[in-house]
Amino acid sequence: MQIMFVTVGLALAASALSLQQTRGGRRATGFALQNGEDAISLNQKFKTLNTNSLCTEGENACVNDQFAQCVGGKFVLEGCGAGAICAALPLVNSPGTSITCTTEADLAQRIAATGAQTNSTTQMPSTTTSAATGSASTTIKGKQGGNNNGNDNGDNSQTSLTLNPDVIAPGFANNGQDVPAAGQIPSLTSTNNFINFCKSVNLPLTNGAQVVNGSCNPAPMGVIPAKAKMPSSKFVFPKNGATIAANKTFTIKMAIRNLATGNFVNADENYFSAPQQLNGHGLILGHSHVVIEELDALNQTTPSDPTVFAFFKGLNAAAQDGSLTADVDKGLPAGFYKLSSINTASNHQPVLAPVAQHGSLDDAVYFTVA
Repeated sequence: MQIMFVTVGLALAASALSLQQTRGGRRATGFALQNGEDAISLNQKFKTLNTNSLCTEGENACVNDQFAQCVGGKFVLEGCGAGAICAALPLVNSPGTSITCTTEADLAQRIAATGAQTNSTTQMPSTTTSAATGSASTTIKGKQGGNNNGNDNGDNSQTSLTLNPDVIAPGFANNGQDVPAAGQIPSLTSTNNFINFCKSVNLPLTNGAQVVNGSCNPAPMGVIPAKAKMPSSKFVFPKNGATIAANKTFTIKMAIRNLATGNFVNADENYFSAPQQLNGHGLILGHSHVVIEELDALNQTTPSDPTVFAFFKGLNAAAQDGSLTADVDKGLPAGFYKLSSINTASNHQPVLAPVAQHGSLDDAVYFTVA
């Protein structure tokens, strides 16, 4: 089953765009509040479903915290990855909801951000998935087991300001110099997962912004995929060494695999602000970008300036038939160029791999415009 991200369109009257309500210290405007309330209702409905529930061919839902698709009149289940549950999430940039694998903490955060609240008639779903990683019972009823061997001591791991001892990585206290290789430097060490690392540098927190003068980001790296599911990309057009016409519109086409494309957050407010996540198939939730840099010659050996580029575009849509595209509307002037991909997780951070030795997760080609 390939579908893990389903957008549910909602028809809203234009007058709904003026809706404003403030709840929990946050202001929900336009469709945001409605999206949150609809997500709550859907999650409540999902808790009433089971594998014997009647369904319509192609219908998607969550059943027993697993992604479900109706095949032959019955729900066929596909489990989410470790630390994830299936749930309806409110869309951020348009009316509607999405059904996808997420964490209970992320679900709580997204619902809270809309201003929607549970009440006696609309409740968030109770979850008992033992693979999930923390509890946010202030918004979501139920608990998650996390890495505490099933012992949830009533704590709210994703809202607590105290480090849960169950997630401390003892390996972080090792500087790696037990058997040092030639030239190898010792690693920084920590016995508290570096939770206060940003206090050791005189820089502002990244705090979801693109800080051009430098910052320190406190967000964890997140979930790492299996070696067999590392992403990669390859440009189909232009091909390496190709020559294309000057000042003529052309379409970049890039094949991509092992990346759950179409997932991106607000780059101005949520940049690097959340860990890398995986979908139910164990693929990184993310998106890609393409950038074209002009060169002096195809055999240029001096490094390029990353602050200067001829074309840049975020590929925010989901891949179609395994490919992403971008139109270069006005083409390019005559010259020599390098085209590169930038594959990222949802919060725009470069994708993270489980092993140090691997092929490139991105692609680059060189071409001429004449």
